[in-house]
This record gives sequence, C-alpha cells and structure tokens, in this order.
Amino acid sequence: MNRRNFVTAMGGATAAASILNLKTILGASGTTTPFYLKGLVMVSFEDSLVLRLGFPNAPGHKGTLAVIPQSGSSRNINMKGKSTVDGSAVGSAQANRFVIPELVRMREFYGESIRSRIGECPTVVSIPYTAIKSIVAVELSPKPYTFVRRDTGAEVASFRVRKIAETLKIELASDGVIRIDGGKTSIALSQTRELHAEFAPENPPANSSVDPFAAHFGHYFTYLDRPANANFDVVPQRVEAARAATPRVGNSFAAFYPFYECFLVGI
Repeated sequence: MNRRNFVTAMGGATAAASILNLKTILGASGTTTPFYLKGLVMVSFEDSLVLRLGFPNAPGHKGTLAVIPQSGSSRNINMKGKSTVDGSAVGSAQANRFVIPELVRMREFYGESIRSRIGECPTVVSIPYTAIKSIVAVELSPKPYTFVRRDTGAEVASFRVRKIAETLKIELASDGVIRIDGGKTSIALSQTRELHAEFAPENPPANSSVDPFAAHFGHYFTYLDRPANANFDVVPQRVEAARAATPRVGNSFAAFYPFYECFLVGI
C-alpha cells in the first residue's frame, strides 16, 4: 500500500472510530436515573424553562431524600431550602409534553387562570425540562377521588373522578447533579441508582379513619392565586364504593394501612 492510500485508509478508520466514540458518548449521556416523588408536593409547570417542586409549609410534615447508590449503603437527607438539578439534554424544553392523567391539576377546579406562588414554599426543587426524559405516575391512590366545595358541599363537576397520582417517577439525565439546600450537598446521579423524595407527616397514625389528604389539602391554598370568581376552597373526598386497590408498582415506601398518604397536585 502506498503512502497516500495508507493515509486515506487510516483517515477513514479514524473517522469511523470517532463516530463510534461519539455514539458511545451520546448513548451514555442519554441514560437516566429515576427520581421518585411522593407526598404533599406542588408540581408546577408554570415556568417556561424548569419544572418546580414545592414542599409547602405544613406543620408535622418532613421532607426527606433517600439516596440509593449504585453500590454501598443508602442514606437519607433532609430536604430544605432551594435545590437544583443540572444535567445534559435527554428531552425537549417543552413543558406541555408531560401528560400525566392521574395527577390532580388545580385548573380542574379554578380554570386556566390559576397561578401559584410556589417560589415562596420553604423547600423548592428546580429541574430543567431538558434534563427530564419522562414523568409518569407509578403509584395511584387505593380508591378513586372526587372533590367537593367546602362552602356548599357540592361536588365539583369539572373534576374527573379517578384514582389519583400518589407517586411520580421523573427520569433524570444520569450525568447530572442534584444540589440540595443551595448547594451545601451535591449528589452525582451517575453514582446513584435511584432517588426517593417524600414530604409526609413525621408521625403518621397506624390506623385512622381520617383521610390525611383531605385534612392537609388546605396547605396548598396558601400558595395559590385564584381568579376572583373562583375564590372557594375544595376538599378531596374518597369514593368509598371503589373496586379493590390496584397493585402498587416499584414501591419503596412504608405502608400504613389503612392510612393513605397525602397526594401531589399540579399547577
């Protein structure tokens, strides 16, 4: 082989190797780490760039993050202050691509003009939409829910009766980092198998006829700006004539039967 042919051949091989390496790099950056979210949490799609998760001021509740590493022992971290997630793009920047039918949306009661002040929550997690591959509900309430107006007791016809989201699974770019409490604690997602964030009562009753979701739903209203013609509160109500509970999927949380956890809402 003469020198020109040799250089041409090697150039082609180098280009092929570069393309292969590029595909490998892109494939690695496209991997995701599941982030499970549960409890009395506001999920806001209002910002054009980031998903925001707000833990309202709710006495008796505690925010925790369980970190399950790729290897080694798990650890629990208190969630407080402002936290952020950084990561490469595994999805588009469009908030409206996330369709979660089971998530209770405040616009179902108050219309499209509803707005939140989620930034005022004591704990807020901000995640760029591009760092999120998907969001799905992986656990549902054991029974369907409806909502009634607190002032009149009338059922809210605009809400579709259904089993509602108890736990969301957010797939995050695995090359990202989650920074807790203003960056005081950083966790590399590449070294993490999964994360479980929860904002729930610290001392839940082992057996109670009181529905915590109904009892604690009022904490959300502190952070809502409602239209003038919709200045009423709503209360969740279990539909007791429900069929047997749907089996849970991927549940790593403790269960307190028949205690039902607080559930998330979307803005």
